Amino acid sequence: MKICLYGKQGHAHTVAFKNFLRTGEIPFEYKDVLKDEAAKIHTKELYNGLVKIPTLFIDDLVYLQPTSDEFNKIMENLMLKG
Repeated sequence: MKICLYGKQGHAHTVAFKNFLRTGEIPFEYKDVLKDEAAKIHTKELYNGLVKIPTLFIDDLVYLQPTSDEFNKIMENLMLKG
């Protein structure tokens, strides 16, 4: 399973999601849309020209701006624990 999270430093959901994944020792890739130009461009493509976060990618699935409840449900469905 490949997990990638787009976010930005200090953003509440980004921090919470990264902490969950790290605590559970779940391998993931993180891209800060303010520092990674390719991630920023990709985000704009996903959100009709806007930069919005967080964006969660799990294998071929894309979750646009998941809330904490949605993130927790996704992790639960994947049987991943933080």
